[in-house]
Amino acid sequence: MAIRKPEYLLDVRALHGTREVIAYKDGGLFPVLALANDGTIVAVLRGGAGHLGIEGRLDVVRSRDDGMTWTAPNVVVDSEVDDRNPAFGVSHQGTLILAYARCTNYDSDQNWVREDRVVGEDFAWEMMVTRSFDAGLTWEKPVPLGADLPGAVSPFGKIVPLEDHTLLLPIYCYANEALRTLVGRSVDLGPTGNSCVFVLRSRDDGGTWGDASLLAPGMNETALAVTGASKVLAVMRDDGAAALHATRSRDGGYTWSPPEPITADREHPADLVLLHDGSVMLVYGNRNPPYRIEGLVSRDGGSSWVDCMLTFSGHLYGYAGDASRRTDLGYPSSVVRRGPGGGRGVTMYYYNPSLREPRGQDQAHRGSIYRPADYYAIAVSWDEIELTKALERECPRGGS
Repeated sequence: MAIRKPEYLLDVRALHGTREVIAYKDGGLFPVLALANDGTIVAVLRGGAGHLGIEGRLDVVRSRDDGMTWTAPNVVVDSEVDDRNPAFGVSHQGTLILAYARCTNYDSDQNWVREDRVVGEDFAWEMMVTRSFDAGLTWEKPVPLGADLPGAVSPFGKIVPLEDHTLLLPIYCYANEALRTLVGRSVDLGPTGNSCVFVLRSRDDGGTWGDASLLAPGMNETALAVTGASKVLAVMRDDGAAALHATRSRDGGYTWSPPEPITADREHPADLVLLHDGSVMLVYGNRNPPYRIEGLVSRDGGSSWVDCMLTFSGHLYGYAGDASRRTDLGYPSSVVRRGPGGGRGVTMYYYNPSLREPRGQDQAHRGSIYRPADYYAIAVSWDEIELTKALERECPRGGS
């Protein structure tokens, strides 16, 4: 299905109340934001390595002024293997919960080994979880997540609470015989090696997880947003073209509608945040020219999207960079802190402006995607009322 690009464009950076700052230098990949109960914005990011690297760890940076300044990174987890792929959220009790993957699929030269080797069980991924009860200042010792899903399994994105305080955690894993047996042969997971998206549930403030539900096969990195009583919107990245697809649940994530395409190829992955008027804002990274961070807004819970594209960055590889090139950017995450004077939103993303190597140079001893140098996390702070008013003014009502 061909995706029609929005006719209208709104550059969030051009709004009077928007500011941009560097939140993390020489690292800061895959940021996920959460708003602590005391108003602190906490970001979990990758440090110690680039996109790949066995020395990867997870750090936090914190902001008390709506993303205008950030603390120096503090290490949360740093094991002897690659700690990566954070999922992060806050419970109704105010507990910050971080789930992540502990990855061992590196060879003796510390080169990343493709997921098909993982599916073949030469290596394994272990899901871990840790919690903070003081807005991210201190953390519990990480423990295995405990969900009984076989093979390479990874969390991703935001952990979200339902109205009954049940927490939903999006994960993806790869189809294999053990997984088929677990979910039942009547469920079509696609071919071996096909990724599948599930949600896990916790009813004890993130202490234990289980009760898995399948969203869709052939999908991986997934964003969740609770849009009403038992209503959940999910936006997933597909295995093939890496486009985004939406699915919706009306029963707390147990059953889901057929996926519907939203973006074109290589426009991924998704993050979702609710605005003050009930709209849902989707933000993602566009890995095609002009290489930037883009967004869409839905006023009907993700059934349709306003005919206006939001942008949160310039051309991340330069305004003359029209030729296709190796890219490493995106993975945006947003939160909104609301107060008496209105809401302030923060959208964080990462990019590497100097990544030029072809894909054939992915060796750890010389590949820049293994090194944290030249990676940046950028925080864009924006005024929620100003943004929604600009959207009303510049873009017509309705969906696309």
